[in-house]
Amino acid sequence: MSYLVLARKWRPRTFSEVVGQDHVTHTLMKAVEKGRLAHAYLFAGPRGCGKTTAARLLAKVINCQNRKDAEPCNECPSCVAVSEGRHFDLIEIDGASNRGIDEIRDLREKIGYSPTQGNSKIYIIDEVHMLTTQAFNALLKTLEEPPPHVYLVFATTEPHKVPATILSRCQRFNFKRMELKELEGRLREICTSEKVGFDAEALVLICRHADGSMRDAISLLDQCISASDEKIDLELVRNVLGLVDSQIVEKLLHSIGERDREKVLGIVDDVVSSGLDLEEFYLAFIEGLRNLIVLSIKGEGSSGWLDLTGEEMDRLGETVKFFNTEDLLFLFRSAVKSFRDFKGTTQPRYQLEAAMAEAASWDSVVELSELIKRIDHIGGGGRGAGETGDASRGPVGGTESGGAGRVAKPGGASPRGREESYGADGVTMDPRSDEVGDIGSVDDEEGCGSGGDSARGMTKSGDPLSRIGGGDQWERFLAQVREAKLTLGIWLMSAEVRGIEDDRVILSFSPQNRFASEMISEEKNKSYIESRMERFFGRKLVIEIAEQKFPRSSPQKAESRGERKLPPEIDKLAEGSPIAKRLIEEFDGELYTGR
Repeated sequence: MSYLVLARKWRPRTFSEVVGQDHVTHTLMKAVEKGRLAHAYLFAGPRGCGKTTAARLLAKVINCQNRKDAEPCNECPSCVAVSEGRHFDLIEIDGASNRGIDEIRDLREKIGYSPTQGNSKIYIIDEVHMLTTQAFNALLKTLEEPPPHVYLVFATTEPHKVPATILSRCQRFNFKRMELKELEGRLREICTSEKVGFDAEALVLICRHADGSMRDAISLLDQCISASDEKIDLELVRNVLGLVDSQIVEKLLHSIGERDREKVLGIVDDVVSSGLDLEEFYLAFIEGLRNLIVLSIKGEGSSGWLDLTGEEMDRLGETVKFFNTEDLLFLFRSAVKSFRDFKGTTQPRYQLEAAMAEAASWDSVVELSELIKRIDHIGGGGRGAGETGDASRGPVGGTESGGAGRVAKPGGASPRGREESYGADGVTMDPRSDEVGDIGSVDDEEGCGSGGDSARGMTKSGDPLSRIGGGDQWERFLAQVREAKLTLGIWLMSAEVRGIEDDRVILSFSPQNRFASEMISEEKNKSYIESRMERFFGRKLVIEIAEQKFPRSSPQKAESRGERKLPPEIDKLAEGSPIAKRLIEEFDGELYTGR
């Protein structure tokens, strides 16, 4: 007699032997006990999870002559015939090769014939989603009202392709993908019964490669047993299945963490020289990044999420220290994108080397919002919390705590003889009244103290921003716009306030920021900024874009606004930073800091 493969030899013979599908088998057994079997079922789920097996068990128990509760006896002629695949009343049809309307018409004509070997006829149509639309339509009437002695069971891996008219006439059961522990337990049982020695890690590796399919796991085990000398170990499984050694991937990840490009390229060369499948290696690398992400987020609680041995967990624990979670997410997304290019290239080695070298060049990820805060803090968008400001301007637009609150003006009382406070939108508020003060009113300018500074804005009279409360007020307004609409705020940051005439705020842009000028000029963006200006400054203001294109500010002008160029040593440091260079290119920026 020819050899019977393990997948067939170990096919479940009762519902209780089915692994991992208790929600299905329990319901079917209850239906059998109560005599409430439906005339049509749809079994949906991934490959190798037990759909066809459950359908055959249902056929077996329906015609069993000595049924034990809801289980088949597996001894009567009917059960034996089903197990051996020779029962006349169990008709299995492959939907992929019998998908036309002619085959379904033939089935519809024969379905009315009485059973010959048992009490009922059971039709199992595998991969039913492959039937044509015309075939489904021809099956509808028969499916809705089949003869009393007929049961129909459909199996499919793609239930979304089955028409709703068919789904509504069936009882649907969703089979789940097997868990690793369920697969491992079954393989242990098989190895013990077949008297085959094994290493636990070898079985885990087989189950991991089976991707939730019991049939695949048993078939891979059968393959490894054939190649073994009475024992299955980790090295044997890797050689038989052509898998990548996990230590190679761990070494690669560690080298990437150290940013060692030379070592990374050496690992790729070793992989190519050893004849390993490069696509498998790339996928193992992506899986390794995923494991690091889980380990970075879950920490010590990762063991339930990762199918790894204790030794592998310890080694990855050392590697994950190089990264934070954002770094790993960035590397993972980059690896997935590069893998698409890798699969379409004619030079996979070159693509792999470039991808790994790029991964080893990673730089720590910084959120854009956090980066803007840092730029603001060093002088790019206003002073940081707690700074007192430029002496020429006075402490305008903030308090000692850096937030909104009361500000005592230098030189005695304010023009109204009392302290002022700033609301959440930066509008001056009378502490003894709910009225909003007019920041840019003429009365405020007439109440200036000595030195020609505006009492309200404390800015030089020649500064156009003094009309709306000073430069710090404008910077606070920009910060609010950035917080609400980041891109719009960045465009507005590139503008220079050239003047304020009546209620018009005149902005100009350098030639390099022409795109930002066009975006600010768009009606919806312009209206949005004007509405926020009205809420912030307490008066109606409109934006006007100056026609004249002013050149970029010179270092002398930057000095006059309280800015200075970076020292040479810092400038040199920034030139070596890819992030700094990218920011300068993307935002057409310059490096400078506050005085």
